[in-house]
Amino acid sequence: MSTPTPAAEAGATAAPIRARHGERSRREHGERGYGPFLPLLLLAVTAVAWPAFQFYQLFNEKRALATVFGNQTRQFDDSGKLRNSLEGLARETALLAAKGNPSAKLIVDELARRGVTINPNAQPSTPAKAGN
Repeated sequence: MSTPTPAAEAGATAAPIRARHGERSRREHGERGYGPFLPLLLLAVTAVAWPAFQFYQLFNEKRALATVFGNQTRQFDDSGKLRNSLEGLARETALLAAKGNPSAKLIVDELARRGVTINPNAQPSTPAKAGN
């Protein structure tokens, strides 16, 4: 026959062994264990989504800069044409002043006084291409 335990002799029923204070099971708290799958999934999605977003932003910025560059190219070419026409006008004015025209001489002298020099022998320059 088996020997009764002291608790059984006292008439008490054996209580189940409980976890220590602060060590309650997750089920008692209603928590659910996910494991490492969810955090790793979020990390993988983030590792793919962030570079994709950056690529999209940089691609749009590149396209916008190309548009601005294209719009400025026309203005740059137009300014080169205007500069060539003004240099031609100044060159012709200097040639007239050299031939003795008093109005042209007054203009050339006033420009020289303000620091603008005119080379009557210079050839018209071609505008530099944008992007070179």
